[in-house]
Amino acid sequence: MWSLVALAAAGFWKTYFSRLGLADAVTHLHAGLMLAWMAMLLVQPWLVRTRRMALHRQVGQLSYGVMPGILVTALWLSQVRMAAAPPEMFGLQAMLLYLGMAASLMLAVFWGLAIRHRRDPALHARYMVATALVMIDPAMARLMLALLPEGIPFNPSWAGYAATFAVLAVLMWCERGAARGRGVFRFVTLVFVVNFVLMHVVPGTQPWQAFARGWGGLGG
Repeated sequence: MWSLVALAAAGFWKTYFSRLGLADAVTHLHAGLMLAWMAMLLVQPWLVRTRRMALHRQVGQLSYGVMPGILVTALWLSQVRMAAAPPEMFGLQAMLLYLGMAASLMLAVFWGLAIRHRRDPALHARYMVATALVMIDPAMARLMLALLPEGIPFNPSWAGYAATFAVLAVLMWCERGAARGRGVFRFVTLVFVVNFVLMHVVPGTQPWQAFARGWGGLGG
């Protein structure tokens, strides 16, 4: 998790942390909620290891407010940015809209499954780890955009998904002998594979383009 924190700080430095005064209130709210979620992912395993289970459950209850807040602000931001996109940037923004909505859906699914299996530590913990994996691509993609020279024909999400699949491969290898929960990361890998394929197909379709125009026009 600390590696993810470092990646998020580096990835979002240029677009957010280095220009805090330029961000709007919704962006600050979304960032604050994401930071709270990352803090919870760091604290909760430590509370389990130190047998502070009552406090672990109390902190966990905060997720019933934090995660819905993350999802709502993510959708809100996507609508605002879609509405503000100039015509020449529509294609790129439609792609970013898909990436954001897909990430929000994966977060919701993995968190929902973690809550559903909250009484089964093996499953609960793995699905919570999966919510952290969703954050790799947005951070890595921004880091690649900041580091690579302009004009290079490279999709920054390829780096994000390469890192995600590498982490998943390591996780599956490390827990190959686990008595319970081994199937979780296989399922998570399948979800990421499906989304990796869809992100190269869906944004360019007419139905998605029509949806993107309608989504951007909601605030008008």
